[in-house]
Amino acid sequence: MRSVDPPPSTGDSARAGWAISLQGVRRSRAGNPVLRDIDLEIRSGEIIAFVGPIGCGASTLLRAVTGAERPDAGVITVDGRAGAAAPRIPEVRDRTPVARFGRVGTSIAAMTRRVGRPDAEAEATRLAQVVGLGALDKLVHRLAHGDRQRWALARALATGPGALALDDPLAALPTAARAETRDRVVHELRARRVTTLWVTRDTAEAAAVADRLVVMDRGRVIAAGSPDELYTRVDDAVVAEVLGPVNAVPGIVDGSIVEVWGREVPLARPAADGHCEVIVRPENVLVIGSDDPGMDAVVEATTFLGSARRSTVRTSDGVQVVVEHPSELRLDPEDHIRVALAPAPATIRPIG
Repeated sequence: MRSVDPPPSTGDSARAGWAISLQGVRRSRAGNPVLRDIDLEIRSGEIIAFVGPIGCGASTLLRAVTGAERPDAGVITVDGRAGAAAPRIPEVRDRTPVARFGRVGTSIAAMTRRVGRPDAEAEATRLAQVVGLGALDKLVHRLAHGDRQRWALARALATGPGALALDDPLAALPTAARAETRDRVVHELRARRVTTLWVTRDTAEAAAVADRLVVMDRGRVIAAGSPDELYTRVDDAVVAEVLGPVNAVPGIVDGSIVEVWGREVPLARPAADGHCEVIVRPENVLVIGSDDPGMDAVVEATTFLGSARRSTVRTSDGVQVVVEHPSELRLDPEDHIRVALAPAPATIRPIG
């Protein structure tokens, strides 16, 4: 049974989160650019999730915003202040260093007292519930990795921050607990209007928490927008692949339509006539009846995802395609099926 969210703190409800601005931010290490001319405006109370390939620069960007790493060029302002005058932003990382802070509840309560809360113990208990942390009398340095992440989150929230920097803050949690903990933490952040920079390798987590996704690659921001907007933007290969698997299947553009596997599909935007690749996500590839217009294929592998299955098939013209279909449709390796594209507007890449 899903637990009920603890009520948000009443002491911070009227406080607006800090707006954050990055202008022309650059950072290099050993002559190699890590951040390249980052321009980004983060609104007060906004939750931004950063995603991208390994080494994209998102973690370095977080360290630059928190002041843990100084950029080589550019200006970062937090709540309208820059440099030493900017307020400190707490950071929670995948692996938070742990000294002998004493016991869990006592160490969280100490942070609430530091910001002048008279109800320190009660607030510490509430925040422990938010992050799913029990055993408040346990010694911090004896916590398992996942519980250390919960503890670090609770301590960061206890400071009543105007902004938070979270670098894979839930990575060590068990799968079963991760989504529930994430939802409670996001509920708390939104209730208190905490501006949040959230780096994660889990694109489903990013889409679940974010008002806006920022996609980074090789130190640059290459796309920013709502999760829905970026997920459907399959014309940019890096953006599309960061947010999930995509297929490239052969087609022929003719006017306002593209012919794919014997079917005509409308174009998402005008394109020149000729051969192309149609870029499509797995859920827009359909398994159809054997007599319907489409393409024959043989199943190579299938993965159970819960409410859906994801199958890799090879079409009779030699193209490997990933298909997402209801779990009730069970496909096994070597099964012969027929596939077609959903009649949604198609995004294409010209060939040649």
